[in-house]
Amino acid sequence: MSDGYVEVDFGAGRRRLPRWQQVLDLIPHRGGLVPAEGPVDWSQLDLLPGCLTVEWAGPQRGIVEAIAAHPTIQFLYWHDAVGDVDLRSTNLGTVQFEGPGLGNVRLPESVETLLLRDPPATLQVQAPDEGHGLDLRYFQSGSQVLVPHGLRRTRTLWLWVGGAVSMAVLSHLTDLEQLTVTFDDPPGTPTELGELRRHHRLRTLRLDDAFGLDPEAVPDLAGLRSLDLVGTRRTTAAAVKARFKGSAVKVSVSGAKADSWLAQHMDNPFRDWIEDSKGFGRAAVAAYARAWRAVEAIAPETSGASAAAEQALRGLVAELSSINDKYELIDTLYREQAWDAYRALAIRLQVPEQQAEEWFDSGRRF
Repeated sequence: MSDGYVEVDFGAGRRRLPRWQQVLDLIPHRGGLVPAEGPVDWSQLDLLPGCLTVEWAGPQRGIVEAIAAHPTIQFLYWHDAVGDVDLRSTNLGTVQFEGPGLGNVRLPESVETLLLRDPPATLQVQAPDEGHGLDLRYFQSGSQVLVPHGLRRTRTLWLWVGGAVSMAVLSHLTDLEQLTVTFDDPPGTPTELGELRRHHRLRTLRLDDAFGLDPEAVPDLAGLRSLDLVGTRRTTAAAVKARFKGSAVKVSVSGAKADSWLAQHMDNPFRDWIEDSKGFGRAAVAAYARAWRAVEAIAPETSGASAAAEQALRGLVAELSSINDKYELIDTLYREQAWDAYRALAIRLQVPEQQAEEWFDSGRRF
């Protein structure tokens, strides 16, 4: 088409899309491009030569062969993945998997970044050179981390966990050089830090929201050159700085908070937003606190609970929208954090996820 648009039909009806659209949402039920069941006409990708990123969900249904036939596609985000997946014929650089039914994954030579979200304990991964050139990002909502042995040579690891994790879970990694541990829940406690001594090549260690860190437990690591604490206690920051003063380790601290402030706001998921702006952060923290009190007051099994749940959840979104109207600081990262906090409240209220998504998106201005 002369106006830069093309008509495509993957099997769910005709849709008009920009010819050079880079991101393609092919998740059944969500993007509206792919039928929930039945065949998919993957030849339609020929009409979208600018496509770089594909989102997919569920069984394969030909997605791997389609991506292999279109080597310009560099990014694949696969939700609810099931079974064995062999991507060696593709030219993908970044791959994300999530789904408890995922089995054996084989990665292509081109891969640079692998993201695993709540992978099953039985997951097996076959990566080039056992992951030596891979940037591995492992997001686990709890603390039961099991990095597949097929990735034992990864040099860069971002570990996103719940409220605590033992460094012993990394014992089989042989080439680790850069480690980031992000805690998603309080108190944020890395345990068995002495296990890091086995990683002789470790040069950079970053701990995010490790409010439960014992500064005396941080071991002396011969190769360590950079220790970053992002979100910590002021007392911890002072102790760590004193500990490494005059050494080869450069200590960087941001987001240090007083114990009294943490006692009040530790469980608030927006507590770190104050780093961008005090007014913005305090408003977001207060909005969540009000939503939490409203949610706590609702008994899901009582009459009127559904209406009260909708009011509480929509109220949080409305408040965040108003805050963003004023400060314009809710970017992609904060938007994801807002969704995670909202979704946790919805789960507590036993609201179906599809309904929660509709309430979240309705009237949202961020």
